Amino acid sequence: METTISIEDKILHGKNAQSIRKILKERTPKSFEIKNKGKKVAQEVIQTVRLPHPVYMESAEGGNMTDVDGNTYIDTTMGFGPIILGHNHPVVREAVDKQLNRGWLFGLPGEAQFELGELLCDASPCAEEVIWANTGTEATMYAMRAARAFTGKSKIGVFDGAYHGAHDYALFYATFEEGTNDKPNGMYVSSGISDVIKNDTLELLPYRNEAAFDLIRKNKDDLAAIILEGSQNSNPRLNNKDFLQGLRDVCTECDVLMIMDEVVTGFRVDYGGIQGYYGIKADMATYGKITGGGFPVGAVAGRKDIMAVFGGRGGDKRIFHGGTFNGNPLSMIAGQAVISHLKENKDTIYPSLMDKGNRLTNEINKFCEENEYPAQILNAGSKFHMKFQRESISNGFDIKGYYGGEHKQAENEFYLHLLGHNVMVPGVRLAFLCDAHTDEDVTTIIESMKASFEAVREDGLF
Repeated sequence: METTISIEDKILHGKNAQSIRKILKERTPKSFEIKNKGKKVAQEVIQTVRLPHPVYMESAEGGNMTDVDGNTYIDTTMGFGPIILGHNHPVVREAVDKQLNRGWLFGLPGEAQFELGELLCDASPCAEEVIWANTGTEATMYAMRAARAFTGKSKIGVFDGAYHGAHDYALFYATFEEGTNDKPNGMYVSSGISDVIKNDTLELLPYRNEAAFDLIRKNKDDLAAIILEGSQNSNPRLNNKDFLQGLRDVCTECDVLMIMDEVVTGFRVDYGGIQGYYGIKADMATYGKITGGGFPVGAVAGRKDIMAVFGGRGGDKRIFHGGTFNGNPLSMIAGQAVISHLKENKDTIYPSLMDKGNRLTNEINKFCEENEYPAQILNAGSKFHMKFQRESISNGFDIKGYYGGEHKQAENEFYLHLLGHNVMVPGVRLAFLCDAHTDEDVTTIIESMKASFEAVREDGLF
């Protein structure tokens, strides 16, 4: 009778699995000390940042990060996207150093707010006016509030597989185990949120599915707006133009506002964001940390008549929007430096980022297909996400084991080995390349991924 060996036993007795654990533990004693000592912080940064092995960062430069033990990694976290030029870039450092000598929090307006606003409005296809906030989470929250105020309608359409931040209106996700591709069922991913939110203020729509058009038509009298990522973080791709154009057309037809969440795609896939890449103009767009050069910032940009609700020109439609750090001088100055640099160099930076991201994706996908590894990379230029399955993916319903699948443990082992090769991928698995990453860095990432797949297979996990 044949004995079945569990995945856990294969890891426990696997030569490669145990070797990489020994190597990582030996070279990160300070990180282990930090991890194991008593701490008053209830949660380190965010849940999704958890790595397969505890590592604490000390510094960063260009495309690399260095931990407290002096180990240097090729970084693909990139601050979860906004570090598009690379860590500690001189144009940002010089601008911020200069501002520090002048002060870093005034609580009152400064000229830099208007100068960065001009840059954002110049780049964003839908932007006639802009307001500042502190985070992408705040930006999407304010955009939803503005849409409700402007239209007088109560509901916002959100899509399965989306991420729009950490406020109550953004944590309603498709279950995928229930519902259908045409009409997904939703659930909260956090306790503490009233059922009033999902029952009275949100409408869950299917992503990359024309059934969404009919649902918008059916609910047009209640829908103030839809909000979506033009290229989802969970499903990055750049072949969405027909679907997005269909949404643009039906929103115009039904008098429903279209909000494009550009917190990650803004200035990442194109200088004009996803709107600029596709040539599709939303009614409002939201932006995040890249607009502040990696410093805390959020922004809502849009049509002048809609944005009037922020400035008191909307009459009884006026909404409240505030924050001590809104438009703070450090974020504004850093944002000016980065956006100005991107504007001046967009004809070289964006093609280079696109080429690097496509090269990594194509080479790994070819390797996985030829060697029958159950994995593939989805990418939108320099933004990429590995999925551990061979089956093709169009939307969230195609992702096998969205909340943990049959290859979950093998996936964790893969990233453990990748860390051992000095390639840093965040726990959420969404990764980025930056302008400072060289062709040699991309080659190293590719070869490290191949070696990590092979190590996991040798231990029998695939």
